[in-house]
Amino acid sequence: MVRIHKISLQSAIKIIFVIVAVITVLIILNIPIGDKMKKEQNLLLIKYRNVQNPSDIEPVDSRYVIPLIYEKIEEIGRFDSEIRKEKFIDVLLPAILVTKYEIFKENKRTIDIWGKLKSHYDLTESDSLFMDKLFQKYETKNFAEINQKQQVHPNSIVLAQAALETGWGTSRFFLQGNNAFGIWSFNKQENRMESLSSRGDIKIYLKRYDSTMESVSDYFLTMAKSWAFDQFRKRREATENAYELIWYLNKYSELRNDYVKKIGELIIQNQLTRYDTCELHPDFYIKVKY
Repeated sequence: MVRIHKISLQSAIKIIFVIVAVITVLIILNIPIGDKMKKEQNLLLIKYRNVQNPSDIEPVDSRYVIPLIYEKIEEIGRFDSEIRKEKFIDVLLPAILVTKYEIFKENKRTIDIWGKLKSHYDLTESDSLFMDKLFQKYETKNFAEINQKQQVHPNSIVLAQAALETGWGTSRFFLQGNNAFGIWSFNKQENRMESLSSRGDIKIYLKRYDSTMESVSDYFLTMAKSWAFDQFRKRREATENAYELIWYLNKYSELRNDYVKKIGELIIQNQLTRYDTCELHPDFYIKVKY
């Protein structure tokens, strides 16, 4: 004979309360409910390529852009001027989008660690190492300031600045050193190139990068750290309007407001804002559990 044990109403309520409490904790800690108890994240598959001829460059012909990073691009200098502008954008835009993706991931983890600290949770060893690198990278231990520095701005601005600094990809520093933003080097230990011009007896050097993405990443870091862009970063939090933001870039060049006007003209004449809605192709994301 099977015995059936009766559970009192009070006991049943306690059991339900415990189950609800466990589920609530799992949700708060962002832990999936299931047997494996694992999280999922998206990883981006990035391709790399050297340029030998125009056909090596994937055209940007839709909203979705293949995450293709170009490393050796010197042959672009031999392209006909009619296609150089188009190919220049095709080369730079994927690097901009991949860099923004990396900054987004970094910012997401920054906010996660910031939340743990505010809630007095213990950090993992990995979290602590990440935090130490973060403080060193952005030269501050203020999480609000780091969060501000990790924001990004419209692709049209980045493209216009690169176009102006390189003459649409014709400069020696871009073709031989992947330097798309005219970023100087003041450190003898850096990989760099000497400029043909100088400031009196002072030689000028520009950084050399292994890929277009390295150049774009360093550009965003420069925009994040330099005092010259304090107002730009503050305004960037309030608006994504490219035509409004460029007026806060007057310290990027000695040309000051003339530089800003040239950036605005490049954006308008080449309809660069059409690239502001571009994003990385979804087929190149893969889900992994950890």
